Amino acid sequence: MKLFLGGIIITIFLLFFSCREDIVEFSELNLTGNIYIDSSPRGAEIFLNNYRIGKSTPDSLVNIQAGSYSLKLRLIGYEDSIVIINIHPNEKRYINISFRYY
Repeated sequence: MKLFLGGIIITIFLLFFSCREDIVEFSELNLTGNIYIDSSPRGAEIFLNNYRIGKSTPDSLVNIQAGSYSLKLRLIGYEDSIVIINIHPNEKRYINISFRYY
């Protein structure tokens, strides 16, 4: 009887622990990049995809989703400067714009 009871306990133990699946952990993918923006002269308004974002140079845009963006800098007395930027995951882009007079 003891042998039979011991066999049942071992069987239950093995079924319980052998059916457990391995835990798979996925690291979080970082699909963002950073843009560091400066200009000469400084103090230009920064627009992203034609929307004023409330920042001026020098400044940075961090954790920007990967993709293509239009970056416009506007400074009174100078021509607007527009560049197209492609951001890739984990990329850091440094943009430095030198303004021209009208």
